[in-house]
Amino acid sequence: MIKELIKNIFTKNLGWKLVSLIAATLFWIIALNIIDPNMKKTFNDIPVEILNESVITSSNQVYEVVSGDKVNVTISGKRSFVEKLSADDFEASADLTELSSVNAVNIKVKLVKPPANEQYELSWGNAVLKVELEKKVTQKFKVVVDTQGELGEGFVLAGTTTKPNIVEVSGGESKMKKIDKVGVTIPLAGQTEDFTTKATPMAYDRDGDIVHSENLKFSAKSVKVSVQVGKTMNVPIRVKTVGAPAEGYRLVTTDRQPESVAVTASNPDLLRSDLEIVLEVNIEGAKANVEKEFDIAEKLGPEYTIVDDTTVVSVRCEIEQSGRKTIELTSDDIEVRNLSDNHTVKFDDEDKIYKVTLIGSDKELEDVNVKSLGAYIDLSGFTTGSHDVEVKFSLPEGVKLSRPLTVRVIMVEQSPVEPTPTPDEE
Repeated sequence: MIKELIKNIFTKNLGWKLVSLIAATLFWIIALNIIDPNMKKTFNDIPVEILNESVITSSNQVYEVVSGDKVNVTISGKRSFVEKLSADDFEASADLTELSSVNAVNIKVKLVKPPANEQYELSWGNAVLKVELEKKVTQKFKVVVDTQGELGEGFVLAGTTTKPNIVEVSGGESKMKKIDKVGVTIPLAGQTEDFTTKATPMAYDRDGDIVHSENLKFSAKSVKVSVQVGKTMNVPIRVKTVGAPAEGYRLVTTDRQPESVAVTASNPDLLRSDLEIVLEVNIEGAKANVEKEFDIAEKLGPEYTIVDDTTVVSVRCEIEQSGRKTIELTSDDIEVRNLSDNHTVKFDDEDKIYKVTLIGSDKELEDVNVKSLGAYIDLSGFTTGSHDVEVKFSLPEGVKLSRPLTVRVIMVEQSPVEPTPTPDEE
């Protein structure tokens, strides 16, 4: 009986019950709009404007905000009014003429455009602005120019000038002590000719980080920077030998590193295609290799500037006894022959440079190089493990080794690979 009664409550006249529920909801919404109850809403992080800073700065002091540069505001009022507000409708300020003995001042908040016929209340929890006072220090700094990015290919930064080139910075003593330099940063984006731009000066500490302070004042808000763009050219370096080696010795080859340097010039027309740097090395009476270093910063004259990271060139003149020739080779130059199918091999030191000294007449040795040596190792009969193997050579007639060359190799047995079954075997 009870179950039947409960069932009728929820199921009998269900359509009318739904209509009643919808109607009740609509009446509630209408009632809310008519009654318009009070509500509260909080707006966070309203910026606080600081008034009458001159009270402090006129006494040769500056301030740093410790806390209270933003405030949270709660407003109470009619829902229809409060819901239309945004953070921009509030104005917060702190007047430094009211600064207390503990360097704090009460924050005041108001509506920017208060309504004529609306009752409302503002609350910000008695928030205060706290500051630290410091002695004001003024110092002059030369403007340093930094760049970000790259110029066009084949072009280099030839120089920069700033106007003004010196700026005056004022601020609190503790902040000023942190400043190591004042600089501007110029973006480079593929430029190929001189250009001028403006940039904002910033203060940096010794680590290159920006010294942040709202109360750092610069004598110039912006700096005009003129950038000179120079064309570059790779100038080849040539080695000229003077004199002759001792009797019974000969000059085999000369080498230099780097082989060229990037150069710019005050006048682009000076970058001629026949431009080169010639370094003279005296090998008179030499019985061994002659090695020398040159600083080439002034080799081209004052109208040229070397833009590479280094200006030092290393030169090596290889001197050998007549009838002898030394050739350098690596493991890549040595062929491996007759390695068993179930083994792999590697050289014990794959980066090692081996030197082979050949004996023969100068004419016979003249055309001998790494390729014509035909270096190889024969691994017939060798098995798993480490082995010292003599290198064989296919030497031209009349040429022989001064002494044998041995290399160490490591042979590793491969795991047997199971054959893939054919469809018939499956």
